[in-house]
Amino acid sequence: MPTNLEIKARIQSVQYAINIAETLPANFVNELNQTDTYFIAPKGRLKLREINGACYELIYYNRTETSNERLSDFEISTVADPINLKSILKMAYGISAVVQKKRLLYLYGTTRIHIDYIDNLGAFIEFEVPVGTDHQKTHNIMQFLISKFQIQDNSFIKESYMDLLLDKGT
Repeated sequence: MPTNLEIKARIQSVQYAINIAETLPANFVNELNQTDTYFIAPKGRLKLREINGACYELIYYNRTETSNERLSDFEISTVADPINLKSILKMAYGISAVVQKKRLLYLYGTTRIHIDYIDNLGAFIEFEVPVGTDHQKTHNIMQFLISKFQIQDNSFIKESYMDLLLDKGT
């Protein structure tokens, strides 16, 4: 199962984050409109992701949400029949939340930089650094990005977007 080292933080300005990403230089990949439907899962998180109304993925991930930098084990599968799959998963597990987001995706080497705007929550940034055999290199990349984007300790978010929405009661 692949593993990422991840952080998530609130940001004040999407444009400020874009400017920093472009000066790294990180490569802009795409603007993604995503709908994540989270299902009640006995372990980890399970979501069906719709991307720009044209691509669908079933994503399972498991991570501890107790520190700013978190290891996340994940699996992703492309879905050919998302409507039927969503119906089956809803019947079997139930839906816990739906997250709507606009995501700007940048790549800094193999690291994914997500600049997100979440309906009812605001603007965030996420870094997903693939964990390879050199754990120090992974940690160094993360620290470099945290420093470059000037992320302060009080900006880190330890919860998923789903949890933040549920806490808000939306």
